[in-house]
Amino acid sequence: MKNSIKYMVLCFGMISIAHAQKFTISGKLNPTTDKKTIILNYTTADGQEITDSTIVTKGSFSLQGTVDQPTRAGLRLKAAGEKNQPTTMDEMASIDNQEFYLEASKIVVKGTDQIKSATISGGPTQKDFLLLQQQLKPLQDKMAPLSERMRALFEAYDEKGQNDLFPQLRAIRLEMNKVDDSFIKSHPDSYVSFDMVMSQTGMINPTTFEPLFNSLSERLRSTDKAKAALKELNLAKSLDIGQPAIDFSQETAEGKQITLSSLKGKYVLIDFWASWCGPCRGENPHLVKAYEQFKGKNFEILGISLDSKKDAWLKAIKDDGLEWLHVSDLKGWKNEVAATYGVRAVPQNYLLDANGIIIAKNLRGEELIERLTELLK
Repeated sequence: MKNSIKYMVLCFGMISIAHAQKFTISGKLNPTTDKKTIILNYTTADGQEITDSTIVTKGSFSLQGTVDQPTRAGLRLKAAGEKNQPTTMDEMASIDNQEFYLEASKIVVKGTDQIKSATISGGPTQKDFLLLQQQLKPLQDKMAPLSERMRALFEAYDEKGQNDLFPQLRAIRLEMNKVDDSFIKSHPDSYVSFDMVMSQTGMINPTTFEPLFNSLSERLRSTDKAKAALKELNLAKSLDIGQPAIDFSQETAEGKQITLSSLKGKYVLIDFWASWCGPCRGENPHLVKAYEQFKGKNFEILGISLDSKKDAWLKAIKDDGLEWLHVSDLKGWKNEVAATYGVRAVPQNYLLDANGIIIAKNLRGEELIERLTELLK
């Protein structure tokens, strides 16, 4: 058995050992899976990314280790010669894996020749996770064919088809959100609920995030991760609709400083993006359409790139036809403006009125054109 740790901070590692509790995973699959590799991946509470693996023998395998709290993990069944890291969507779709909750308990995996269809039983957190999956399944079944259709439309560059299909996907996603929210409120002390709430910290909407955060048990809200999320919530509230945007300055590719406040008098879209971000590039045609329609009507876009390579940044600007203002300090995720705005996921955007007040956030697709049409008649 091999156990590789991608990185470790020693002082934190020593602290977590004192609280570590043992888990065991035992699996039974069909003998046809012999000599394939079982790979376990998870991240510890102090940020260590851990990969563990073993070989299936006569359909059986076992793994063991320690965790200091319930942790979402993944099991993958990998055949000899199969890529470690898939590079295409088809390769990603063919991966045989399943997510579950790893905790201090005996975890049992029972299946045939695939992990994705196996039954994984374990401790109380895994039971919570299975309950949530059961509640979501009818909606996931409705979502799956539509998602596949959307992928085909995206690959065919069928923008009209994408726009027509998007409302159906959005409606199902909103129903899934209701199931998630109901689960969180009925399971306030579950790490499943905790992880769902923390997953929203990349793009916090205070109106929806704060009540969910407050519904968690005091035990979970007292964790270091929750305390950090509370700080991000307070920042998000200071950048909510109706609040003045935080002023900043950053350089263009030519070295010219652009200050946000210098654009007062115009409606401004602050757009956080990156050349390597697929969803960002997917949104760019909508921004181009909006800019072409409203650039002569007191409207400007200020793009803030989370790129670290200048050539890639400039190439994306040229390839996508992004003719508005662009700045970046080329520090990637450490971009200073992104840090000021608490950006942990892209794309994100803020629409400001002529006085620099935030009037909308995270407009997608045709939403920006619809909003500007109302404002700039």
